[in-house]
Amino acid sequence: MRSDNRLRQTATTIVLILASCLLALFFTFVGYMKAFAPLAELAQHHAWTVHLPEPAGRGVGWSEMGCALLLLIGTIRPVAGRIGSIVLLFNQMVAAAVHAWTDETRSLPQNAVIILICLLILLLQSRRRIIGTDRMETTGTAH
Repeated sequence: MRSDNRLRQTATTIVLILASCLLALFFTFVGYMKAFAPLAELAQHHAWTVHLPEPAGRGVGWSEMGCALLLLIGTIRPVAGRIGSIVLLFNQMVAAAVHAWTDETRSLPQNAVIILICLLILLLQSRRRIIGTDRMETTGTAH
């Protein structure tokens, strides 16, 4: 029985790390582009932030890079991963709304996949909390 729990915990951790790293890589790239690429290039790639004032769109790019960092930190400090996932979940809901509003519907499946990955990370992070891997953060001791 204990072996099954250990195996489940290991599998959860591996999937969490893979999902977090893949999403972090994606948002590092797209965040960098939104923060630094010319607006014409962003429009060419249907970046939803071109429909915002430029400083706000650039800020979204910086926030995406920050969330990517939180996802990576979240592999060892679950609270950081949860925060990054929640912010990116909100980010993608806004992105999907903007894409729908501007008739860029071919971007909606990408938004849906990212939303699902964010939800997966949140689910896996909550499982880690249930099985006690968050205990070090809250009590300062490992058990």
